[in-house]
Amino acid sequence: MSHPSFHLNRRKAIALSAAALAAAQAPLALASNVPARFIVPFPAGGAADVMARVIVDALKDEFTQPVIVDNRPGASTRVAAETLKNAAPDGNTVLMTLMDTMVIAPLVYNNLRYNPEKDFTPITSVAELTYGIAVNASSPYKTLADYVKAAKADRQVAALGVSGLGSVLHFVAYDFTRQSGADMSIIPFQGGPVMVTNLMGNQIGSAVDGIGVFLEHHRNKKLRILAVSSKQRVSQLPDVPTFTESGYPSLVVESGYSLYAPANTAANHINRWNAAIRKVLARPEVRQKIETIGYVPLAGTTPEEVMQLRQRLSAHWTPIVKATGYKSD
Repeated sequence: MSHPSFHLNRRKAIALSAAALAAAQAPLALASNVPARFIVPFPAGGAADVMARVIVDALKDEFTQPVIVDNRPGASTRVAAETLKNAAPDGNTVLMTLMDTMVIAPLVYNNLRYNPEKDFTPITSVAELTYGIAVNASSPYKTLADYVKAAKADRQVAALGVSGLGSVLHFVAYDFTRQSGADMSIIPFQGGPVMVTNLMGNQIGSAVDGIGVFLEHHRNKKLRILAVSSKQRVSQLPDVPTFTESGYPSLVVESGYSLYAPANTAANHINRWNAAIRKVLARPEVRQKIETIGYVPLAGTTPEEVMQLRQRLSAHWTPIVKATGYKSD
């Protein structure tokens, strides 16, 4: 069935895409002289916050007004999304968030107070996020096959940690357990640090999270990342195979951070942000910093491409999420 609102949003995104490619190269003025807000849906100090601050610091050379990071953690990114929804569409407020906010939340939450299609205007994609599965480095498991074999024989080993339910992480873990045939128990934790502590203490057999959560511990030989969810091996972990290489070809997970403005934000504001973010992401020093914390920086995309990514991910995750039967208020 054809939906008029979808076609309207699509035409708007196409117009924004074309205009963004022709945006000016000089420092860009925003709507006013008040500081612009760059909302992040996680607490200060985490990997997403660090990436946001790297970008915001670089934006001082692109905008004629200050830009500040506004941390709005809580409710699996929903607090931040509602903050953006309620902001004035004047070009002074944007949200950098995971695709969970736009794709997973509508499938999971019964009382979601925003509509991803109607309440936000896409600006650009920022970085890709790769997930990994890790075990304690003191364990004998050198490959994913080693771990799955042991998990089938030992319920303690089959305890698989995730940093929260109702997220992409949760459903990546579910899909892996289903495909592995190991009947693993998914154990939720309140955040990555608590989960990692339990993994190091052998309270769980493995954990799934963004590779940035595991990188330092992997490098220090405290944890061992067995596989990653990207199409190809990532530069930060050249010796770690993908899930595809490990026998799970359908566990290629597209995810990452994109930038949004409130609905009805004028095209000229969207274009300014798009052009500025593209320039920032082209800087080698910015890219290096983003890679160091575990993300893959992109070159920037058009608003239309952000919309297409959301539609593609929705088609991928809808049957998987529904198969779990998981719902929450």
